[in-house]
Amino acid sequence: MYSKNANHVTFFKDNYKDNTDKVVYGRVSEAIKTGKKTEDGKDEFVYETWDARFVGGAREKAAVLEDKTAITLTEWSARANYNKEKKASYPYLMVMAFEVQEKDGNK
Repeated sequence: MYSKNANHVTFFKDNYKDNTDKVVYGRVSEAIKTGKKTEDGKDEFVYETWDARFVGGAREKAAVLEDKTAITLTEWSARANYNKEKKASYPYLMVMAFEVQEKDGNK
């Protein structure tokens, strides 16, 4: 699955995989409003988190990102490798382009 649009996510460093000269590993998390309110009246969210591989032009930019940086994915592809022996899928996003969101909340 391929997408070229603006998805606002939070980047997290992957401390378990070593980056290579072609790939930077990380995770991205998207906050999704549930339409419900918490007891104190705030919006309630669920979070969808994906392993991510930053490649091409996104690789160098991702290599210097700080943990918990807000970014906007502008070009990415969803992948799911299947291991027949383990009978398990390993989904991830391959990110080809993104922008760092402004710290003051502007996107």
